[in-house]
Amino acid sequence: MMCTQRCYWERQSCFMSARISLRGTVRLLFQPAEEGGAGASHMIKEGVLDGVEAIFAMHIDYRMPTGVIAAHAGPTQAAVCFYVVKIEGKTGKAETPHLNVDPIVAAAFTVLSLQQLTSREDDPLHSQVLSVTYIKGGNSVDATPPVVEFGGTLRSLTTEGLYRLQKRLKEVVEGQAAVHRCTGVTEILGAPSHPMYPAVVNDERLHEHVENVGRSLLGPDKVKPGEKIMAGEDFAFYQQLVPGVMFGIGIRNEKVGSVHSAHNPHFFVDEDVLPIGAALHTATAEMYLSGRSA
Repeated sequence: MMCTQRCYWERQSCFMSARISLRGTVRLLFQPAEEGGAGASHMIKEGVLDGVEAIFAMHIDYRMPTGVIAAHAGPTQAAVCFYVVKIEGKTGKAETPHLNVDPIVAAAFTVLSLQQLTSREDDPLHSQVLSVTYIKGGNSVDATPPVVEFGGTLRSLTTEGLYRLQKRLKEVVEGQAAVHRCTGVTEILGAPSHPMYPAVVNDERLHEHVENVGRSLLGPDKVKPGEKIMAGEDFAFYQQLVPGVMFGIGIRNEKVGSVHSAHNPHFFVDEDVLPIGAALHTATAEMYLSGRSA
């Protein structure tokens, strides 16, 4: 049914005051280091999931109007890692290339060959990313450098897919380097600076629960299908141990300037979303523990 503004506030008041009648325990997580630090993995080590059977999270989305929610069942955000490759040759003067072993040529062929891993080696319906984001080697205009280094990121909507990309990255680097008489080494970066994130996979049953609660609390027109994205999210660490779902909640309000992403220096949140999000989280927990969806 459609929820009027008055209906929404009445429902919010009901849910917020119903906390004393919860048929179970609700644990609220205040987690640091989501961006790059894999904070969720450290929280798990401290026992935050002990006794937990389901987990819910919401993430602001500047593209949707304030109060609209969206979610997607199954894989929804990518497994992510970062890598550095070093290809070593033999330095020498540019006028005597036959006496050198050129790592620049080897690196160039390697970068081009890597592009085939996503376009020719995996199902086109699978979502994968292999990006080379920097390359460096030498600073002379008349000499071949001894080493070329490049690096970037691997992403896949399945954690298994990310492991396959890692394996093939190493094989292509070593093979292309050998063809050009060089040696190639790949390092998959890890904690603490660049920990690998698994894929976010929303539990289908919990996803349906969130949608049902959202339709009842906010109105059917406020619940939209979510999108898959290739960004990483450390909520995935929790989902490896217990069923979970992460959904988006809109904050877009051009009147107050809430139109930028959270990574933009001009980011500003429409605070009207705060009571909506609080009521939605409360209703989601209350109805889950009562064993029914709205």
